[in-house]
Parts: sequence; C-alpha cells; structure tokens
Amino acid sequence: MSPTLRIRPIWLLTAVLLGCDGPSGPSLGSMRLTVLGLPAGTGAAITITGPGGFSQSAQVTQTFSQLTPGTYTIAAASVTAGTAEYSPSPATQTVTVPTSGATATASVFYSQATGNLSITITGLGTGSAAAVTVTGPGYTQDVHATTTLFGLDPGSYLISARDTVAEGGTTHSPTPTSQNVTVAAGGTASASVAYSAPSSGSLNLRIAGMYITQSTQTYPATVPLVTGRNGYLRVFVIANRTTAPAEVPNVRVRFYDGGVLPVDSALIVNTQAVSVPTAVDEDSLGYTWNVPVPGSRIQPGLSIQAEVDPANTILEENETDNLFPAVGSAVADVQTVPTLRVTFVPILQATTGLQGNVTNSNKDAFLDMTRRMHPVATVDAVVSGQPFTTTRTLQADGAGWAELLSEFNAAMAADGRYYYGVVRVSYGSGVAGVAYVSQGSANAHAALGWDHLTQGSASIVAAHELAHNWGRNHAPCGGALNPDPLYPQADGSIGSYGLDVATATLKRSSVRDIMGYCDPKWIGEYSYRGVMNYRIAHPLVASSGSATAAQPAILIWGRVRDGEPILEPAFQLTTAPRLPTRPGPYAVTGFAEDGSTLFDLSFTPSPVADLPSSSEEHFVFAVPLARAKADRLSKIRLAGNGREI
Repeated sequence: MSPTLRIRPIWLLTAVLLGCDGPSGPSLGSMRLTVLGLPAGTGAAITITGPGGFSQSAQVTQTFSQLTPGTYTIAAASVTAGTAEYSPSPATQTVTVPTSGATATASVFYSQATGNLSITITGLGTGSAAAVTVTGPGYTQDVHATTTLFGLDPGSYLISARDTVAEGGTTHSPTPTSQNVTVAAGGTASASVAYSAPSSGSLNLRIAGMYITQSTQTYPATVPLVTGRNGYLRVFVIANRTTAPAEVPNVRVRFYDGGVLPVDSALIVNTQAVSVPTAVDEDSLGYTWNVPVPGSRIQPGLSIQAEVDPANTILEENETDNLFPAVGSAVADVQTVPTLRVTFVPILQATTGLQGNVTNSNKDAFLDMTRRMHPVATVDAVVSGQPFTTTRTLQADGAGWAELLSEFNAAMAADGRYYYGVVRVSYGSGVAGVAYVSQGSANAHAALGWDHLTQGSASIVAAHELAHNWGRNHAPCGGALNPDPLYPQADGSIGSYGLDVATATLKRSSVRDIMGYCDPKWIGEYSYRGVMNYRIAHPLVASSGSATAAQPAILIWGRVRDGEPILEPAFQLTTAPRLPTRPGPYAVTGFAEDGSTLFDLSFTPSPVADLPSSSEEHFVFAVPLARAKADRLSKIRLAGNGREI
C-alpha cells in the first residue's frame, strides 16, 4: 500500500490599502460617541485620549471632528443618579480614526449596578422548607432554603420569616421574624434565619428515614447499591421538641436476607448527638445514628428495619410509631457491577528518557480514588511488563498528548480490559491526563494520566479519566471544555451528600463533582448513576469473558482534528477483531485494484477529553481480512464531514 498524500488548501489573503498621504499630510477624521442608558439629566463620566496628547471629556452623545488619524482610548467610569449607581459597558475600549475621512463610531451603555443577598437558613435540615419572603425595590421572592439572590437593585430589603411545619409535623419558629438588610451595588449582603422547635411539652421520637451510602446517596435512598461493596448506614431519628441528653435514644437495626432474619442481624446503634434533631439534617454525621455495613451483607435481596428506643426506656406520648418502616422492612436496590479489569502501562518518552512510574507495589495508589468514589466492588489490576515507547514529547499545553493517546490505543489489545498509560512529565501544572469519552464503543477503553502520586493527584486524575471511558462528560466547573448539558447542578456541585466510607468522612452537597475542574472533589448522584449504568450495560468492555480468536486483520486507525480527517498508515497483523459498534457520520472503505470494495465501515469516532485547545476524535479498527483479500487491497478511503482522504 502506498502512503497517503495529505493536501491542505492554502488561502491567499489580499490586503488593499485605500488612500494615501499627499504632500499636505494625512487628512483629518472624526468620531461619533453614543451614550445610552442614563436617566435624563444625568451625565456620563467618559474620557477620550489619543494621538498628539489629545484628551477630552464627554457626558452625552456627541461627534468629535478634526481628529488626527490613529488609535483613541475611551475610558468610562460609573456615575450616580439619585441613590442608584450606573456602571458602563465597556469600561475601556479603543477606536481607530481612519485617514479616509470616514467617521469612526463608539458606544457606551450604562446600566444600573446590582448587588447580591446571601440568606442562610438553619434548624430545618435537609427535608423541610423554610417560609421566608424577601421584598425590596420592585422585588418579591420566596426563599425555602439557604441560597444567594443575585442581580438585586441596590436598596433596603425586608426579610420576613414565618412558622413552618417540618418533617414529622412539628412546628418550627424562626428567629428573627423580620429584619432589614441593605444591598449595595457590586456587593453581597448577608442575613440569617434560625428555626427551632418547641423546648417543652410531651416527647415523641420517630425515625423519619434511613439509607445506606457507598459513596453518594439521596435522602429518599434512590441511588442503587453495588453488590459486595462496603457501605455506611445512616438512620434519621427526629423528635417533636428539643430534647435533653437523657432523652437521646439508641436504635436497633435488623438486616434481612431475602426476607429472612439472619442470626447476627440485630445491631444496637448509638449516636454522638447530645440532643435529637427536630428535622432531618444530613449535614453532619452527628445528627444521625450510624453504623458501617460490610460488603458481605450488601447483596441482592437485602432489606432493613430500624427501631428507635427499642427497650422503651424513654417516656413518649406515642410508642406505636418507633418502627421504620411501620410494616415489614425497607428493600434495598442492590446491583451487580462487573469487575473492573485494568492494565497499567508505563509510557517511555524516547526524546526525554522520562518513564511513568507505575509498578505492582504502587498500582493500588492509582486506583485509590476510583475505589472510593465510583461504583466499583472488585478490581483486577495488572502492570505491563514492558513500557510503551513513544517519540512524542508531552507538554503542559497539551502538545503531544492526543497523538500519544491515538498510538497507545491502536497498540493495545482488544481483550476486554481498560488500558491506562502512566506518564512522567517535566512540569507540575498543565495537562495531567486525557481519555476517550465512550459513546458505547468497545474501542474507547484507553486513557493516559501522569504519575504524580503526591497528595493523591494521580489517583484523582485516574478516577476522572476512567469515568470518561465510562461515558461521562465534564461537569460545568473550572472551565472544563464540552460540559454535559444535562448535568443537573449549574455550578458543577455534587448536589447530594457523599461519604468516603473508608474514612467515614462526610462530603457536603456543595463539593464539586469529579468530572469538573474545581476542588475539592467527590462524586454526585448524576455521575455515579451514569458510571454504574454504563458499566452494567457494557459488560464486555468491563470484563474479560472469552476473547474472540485472533485472526488475520488490517489495523486501520486515525483521528479527526478540528473537523479535518487524518488517516494513519494501515498494517497487517493477527489479532482479535475490533469493529465499529454503531454507524456514524464517517466511513472507511477498502478498495481492490479493480475498484471493487473489500470492506466498508460506517462509524462514530470517540471524542478525546481534557485537551485544552483542539477538538479531537479518534478511531481504531482491526478489520478481519483473509490474506488473499489483504493482498488485493490497493486503497483505503476515509470520508466524512464533507471531506475525503
């Protein structure tokens, strides 16, 4: 097969200069400045400077004439009209006055500056809504939980709080019931409302809910559990009034296996709390009754029953509502997820001699955060005995990373394993890893990441890149490119409470998701469910099974960079077939010398994530082709996106 000649179009840009300086020197020009947005009678604060020491102020729309051609700077400052402040946009701009006698134009738009109001609600926890109303200049908004109100007109705002009924039917009263806050332009004012339950009266204890978390969980316990993975049970006990230390109960928990009560299932659970919460609150482990649950107990058919004050040692007005659920037991949704089989490969950069440091003794450190965050129970991790050598030199700005990933992916076997190339780089800040974002393709199972194990960096990178292989796009945080448009939290936070089971460390809902670029990181329900669903739906990618027998094939690989298709040289080899799993906008076709078609594959290339500058998609196929047919192969054509090579 002859090499492919790639021809790129060359565009000619012709510059035409109109007009010239005559014997009398350059002609003078003019500039029209338009000022918008200010109330009648209010002048702008604008200064124009330019060639020859030109400097002049402007307050209204006007035309400046007899200007020396050149570049002028227009600087606008904020102004006050009555009690309102108005800000300019843009604050600074440059305008070129031409020599042709034409009039240059510029505009400054003023708008009233706004402020923000941060409201903190305490005492109601997770499951109850506050009754707070904010009113101000032309503004009314109900607030039900801690939030920040943005874009408010400056002025005085009244915050009114009313009684609300928390979960369990207990009325909570706010303090204060009314307060005034001044919102200033460009600033953020703050206010707090604290809710509390009655401090006297007869006592009633009940269990409002419970859940097992293995990494992330919602209060209604909607996130499925992974078979065999350790978990952590939180039981939410609430009281109808404020309690004394002597009124803090214990809880008995029973675990059922397929409806049958095991002999060792009854546990008495205590709490660190000095009082019983009056509303469900996930924000501290001290507000719940907690116990670790071993993975051996988390199996399909698991159900749980909890009882507060099982020995009836605390006097209550109602002793009949202490069981949860009131009848039977709560059945857990337990899913079996395939074993994660991953091969680590050290990458050797021949140009620098740098080789990624991954060995049998440190391979578990690379998977530490993957085990803690992702729905993973069992792992089969091995380290390649031979490094993968590349002539690419990896740079902080992303240079070399995409080409290395393409070469690495083409060289890896199609054996049902994930391949993770470990690199060493000469910098401490920059691109740390890249990976394919799988769209159901069995070929999108390769990723690269650096070996900086200090402070868990390499482990965080691996958890991020592997999740791309499992179909996850970026969370919208920290400037991550191509964020998932369906991600439920606009700030890239996890949205639900997480827990590091290994250390019993709570992760608040404001922590950012592993798929974004913000810190600190954990994983939220959306990403966790996405990874679990992908791994269950694609078991042939996540587990080995019986590999397809090796046979003669043609290795075809390439990429699409910023819309331009690139076809790499093809090779004959004996390997397991790797074919497209779904059709797409691209096609690769093999022709014999007589023009007949030997193969024709429609496909969708796999996007590369975490490149800072270019858009890349890659593909690699091992097309089964008997030797006799391979000898007839004369030409390979890659077509798509209106281009063909």
